[in-house]
Amino acid sequence: MKIFSFIFAVLCCSLEAQTHRFIYDVVYRPDSASAEVRKTNYHLDINPDETYYYERSYFVSDSIEKLSGRRTFSGKMSDILSKNRKNSEYTLYSMQNFDLYKLKDRPAISWQISEESKTSSSLRMQKATATFGGRKWIAWFSRDFPFQEGPYKFHGLPGMIIELYDDGGNFRFTLNRSQNFTDTQEISIFKNGKNRGIEIPYTKYRAMLLSHYQDPIKFINSGQTEINENNKLILDDGRIIYKPEDLRTYGTEEQKRIKKYNNPIELDKAVHYPEIKKKP
Repeated sequence: MKIFSFIFAVLCCSLEAQTHRFIYDVVYRPDSASAEVRKTNYHLDINPDETYYYERSYFVSDSIEKLSGRRTFSGKMSDILSKNRKNSEYTLYSMQNFDLYKLKDRPAISWQISEESKTSSSLRMQKATATFGGRKWIAWFSRDFPFQEGPYKFHGLPGMIIELYDDGGNFRFTLNRSQNFTDTQEISIFKNGKNRGIEIPYTKYRAMLLSHYQDPIKFINSGQTEINENNKLILDDGRIIYKPEDLRTYGTEEQKRIKKYNNPIELDKAVHYPEIKKKP
């Protein structure tokens, strides 16, 4: 099992640094009924007052913008998280259509710490288990780090979470490496989100997702934006859409995609989408 190719432990996590960045390898199943898995990387930035958890594509986009001055983004926008380290309040930022929403909560995770331990790459780890978000989780944490953090909303163990996975094989997080910065790191999407994000409760958010599922092209049908030869809709797969018949096809495809890939980390927050009704 590969976690690190080198030994750093506490010495690498000098408390003089303003940002401690931990990069996780994430393997997950977007469809719980399929064996298909996807792989990506997430950054966990631990700053003096806040932590930021975000997919690596945001970091790449932000780096390009800082170097060239051009704002660019490649890939589908995923949700991002920040955490207030003083009160452990998390803020999830989610982009829906052309609006950014903020959802706040303070998840309480009751960990059961086991005596079981193991060592990998000279890193000492201890096992812990918990039920969170409708799933059972197994974590391996290390007291060699002066933090009680981990990927996503997982925190509260007496050490840093190195490995984390659920017992159903849907999600696996593995710490790959860490970096330290003498100045505080904050990517632009968090700066922008704090200023323009709209705060809503989870109940309203789920209702909004259900509404989008029922009419995926509502933002076009409602006149919010116009699609034509001069203003085209570019999809994640590179397709360009501007014809009415192509829009209808896209709407049906989007419904199928939403219903199929409905396997969030917090399973108890999943939206229960109804079967797609065939149009006469």
